[in-house]
Amino acid sequence: MEWIAMPEYINNETFSLLFDAVLIVAVVGLWIFWGKQVTQRKHIEQALLDASTQLQEATLILNQALQQIEQLKGGAAAQSAEPAAAERGAADRRDVVDVKRDDFRRKVEARVQREPNEQVHGSANISQVAQMLRLQREGVRPEVIAEKLNVPLAQIKLMLMLQSNPGTRA
Repeated sequence: MEWIAMPEYINNETFSLLFDAVLIVAVVGLWIFWGKQVTQRKHIEQALLDASTQLQEATLILNQALQQIEQLKGGAAAQSAEPAAAERGAADRRDVVDVKRDDFRRKVEARVQREPNEQVHGSANISQVAQMLRLQREGVRPEVIAEKLNVPLAQIKLMLMLQSNPGTRA
């Protein structure tokens, strides 16, 4: 095996310095790349937490709306007999829903404003997302995943959709 001859103006010391500089640039480049990946991962985790929180709020509102529909169906006869009382009851129910929604929104905002190291529940959500993705890779249906993780099916479907289209959120 023949060695490549170096030109005379490049001695071993110059070559060594040049090689060290290339290594330093490569290490710095990898470090910067790693830092950007960590930042991007934190943004994605926060986006998932926000989406999960919004989904939980939407689920709560939907459940309240379904309860109101059931109440309206059950009280249809009473409402036709006394329209003024029915309007007062509907207004009272709307007030209760508004109070519950505002209370839930305050709780969510307080949780999101906490420092990341205080967000114990956020790390649990990340763990759930990891479990959900693992189960999906294993071919488990979303309904079964929701059952196993004790998470609403709509939330599972949303998380799977967000994970399958990572470029859709910035």
